[in-house]
Amino acid sequence: MKTTTKACPLTLPKVSKPALEFTLTSKTSQQTNSILRSLLLASCLQFPILCHALDVDPGDYTPMPAGTKLGLLYLQHAERDDFYLDGNKLSGKYKLDSDVAILRGVRYQDIAGHLTNIQLLLPFGHLSAGEDLDALGSESGMGDPILASAIWIDQEPSLSRALGITQYLFLPLGEYDKDNLLNLGENRWKYVFQGGYMHGLANNIVVDLVADVTFFGDNDDYSAADLTLEQDPQYQLQGFIRYKVGEKAALHVGYSRLWGGETEVDGVRLGDESNQEKILAGGSYFVSPRTQLLATFARDTSVESGFKEESRLNLRLLHVF
Repeated sequence: MKTTTKACPLTLPKVSKPALEFTLTSKTSQQTNSILRSLLLASCLQFPILCHALDVDPGDYTPMPAGTKLGLLYLQHAERDDFYLDGNKLSGKYKLDSDVAILRGVRYQDIAGHLTNIQLLLPFGHLSAGEDLDALGSESGMGDPILASAIWIDQEPSLSRALGITQYLFLPLGEYDKDNLLNLGENRWKYVFQGGYMHGLANNIVVDLVADVTFFGDNDDYSAADLTLEQDPQYQLQGFIRYKVGEKAALHVGYSRLWGGETEVDGVRLGDESNQEKILAGGSYFVSPRTQLLATFARDTSVESGFKEESRLNLRLLHVF
């Protein structure tokens, strides 16, 4: 069930496309910056925070025997206090905290001699704005469900080596209200093509490398002005080094870079291409032969445009059925 808490509305300039075109070509740079700032802030607020909860974990491309079924629960808390535009931190405090939970089911099977799996992910979340964004209040509900499938092109479990491809399809069924700046759904289709490779360097050390590209459908019901939101493809590279501590535990460090994805509103490009870098560290432990707990702490080290995460804690509970 969707729940919404709001204070007085936050006023952003309502600008039609012709007015935008005039403003962006005006010599009045102060007015231009104000309009761009408002559009970029609104754009970032309407992009759901839930997508970041799908960053891979170390070991995600570990092949499992056909017939294996996994149940996973993800919990994430993230805090953001700063907003950047063209690499410059905006004055003021733009606080946005998020709490996300994702239920994920995975089933492995063999198809034509290749290991594959099918997945269903159901995200739920709570967004809470504060400081200069306090008027936005908070928003809770379901995000866009995700269908996914992976196939392993090559695997050598004895060498901790595997190469796989995963495809994700985001269904526009999450909570979305064009009149709200805080939304948990996107009101558009989204497709992610991802490749992952793991390689054992030694008995206790494994490297995970993952690259993906995201393609976005249009949101034809964007904002109260019924504008059209379009977005360029977005790219991400992620890498981890895992160190196994005995049979049950492991430690990991990681790095992520996200770039691309400039948005366009009714034909006006916002110049908000992502260029985000992040570091991660954590560990995992098998609390029983079939149940693993994984924790990862992360924070952004640099952001070109958008919110900067000061801290993020990811928890994952995995059970093998």
